[in-house]
Amino acid sequence: MKIFRRLEEIRGLEGSVVTIGNFDGVHRGHLRLLEVLRKAADDMKLPAVVMTFDPHPAVILRGVEPGPINWLERKLSLLSQAGVDIVLAYPTDRRLLELSPEAFFYEVLRDQLGARVIVEGEDFRFGRDRTGDTEMLRQLCEKEGIGCTVVPPVVWQGAPVSSSRIRECLMCGDVVEAAQLMSRPFRTCGEVVRGAGRGRTLGFPTANLEKVRTLLPQPGIYAGAVPLGNQIYPAAISLGGNPTFDESQMKLEVYIVDFTGNLYGQEVQVDFLQRLRDIKRFASAEELIAQMSDDVEKTREIVRRCDMIQ
Repeated sequence: MKIFRRLEEIRGLEGSVVTIGNFDGVHRGHLRLLEVLRKAADDMKLPAVVMTFDPHPAVILRGVEPGPINWLERKLSLLSQAGVDIVLAYPTDRRLLELSPEAFFYEVLRDQLGARVIVEGEDFRFGRDRTGDTEMLRQLCEKEGIGCTVVPPVVWQGAPVSSSRIRECLMCGDVVEAAQLMSRPFRTCGEVVRGAGRGRTLGFPTANLEKVRTLLPQPGIYAGAVPLGNQIYPAAISLGGNPTFDESQMKLEVYIVDFTGNLYGQEVQVDFLQRLRDIKRFASAEELIAQMSDDVEKTREIVRRCDMIQ
């Protein structure tokens, strides 16, 4: 897959099949749209092109970014796995966002990307103030002889799959439903830094993650997994404080089961598989150790049964 950051870098396209969107989550709805994109590209013997945005347009328009479900490199990897040929990860700027729908269609889609077919979801909006919709897109495409395919939403358990629905699941700690909506576990990543070392004294040395590049689920204890090299390790995750030792600071601590090694300064990825329990105060370190042992055994079993870890 070829990755570009600016429109000017894309040269020599004789034509393309294009979709535009944030693709945060690259969830089941996105995957269905990308499947349609790939088939149309194969039928026309043209490259399948995704135009996405980094940062999210809301950062420019409102100064606030919706909690990211994926970081850019992860999103690009998932798009590649879905069969995309070219991704334009556009560094969002106000000039692009202030284009009228018509200007965006002609300048970006027709002239720069050479769109011969455009594939979008029903909720697609484009142009200044999101005033362009799929009906306008159909009319512009028909006028220019460009194919237009609008893909219906994917419905899961009675409601459409969406990035906002995934964020709601994560905020409630329901990482199981979030995984169902995405077709894979929710994954975050962060840099391993030195902590207080208390986990080691308790017999459970943890990787303390900072500079986390996604939103995080509701605080609690989670069963998870960590891919390192060619191996997947079970991981007991603590997200929150440590009231047993009067520590209220929010921390992401990961006990990588059966792993020995030094990860300081490295970026580690972590899958959240299931919420086990709330964080609570224990009467003694011995009670905490007993509970942590139980958490680790549950984590081993959950990882053993999970068939979604990639």
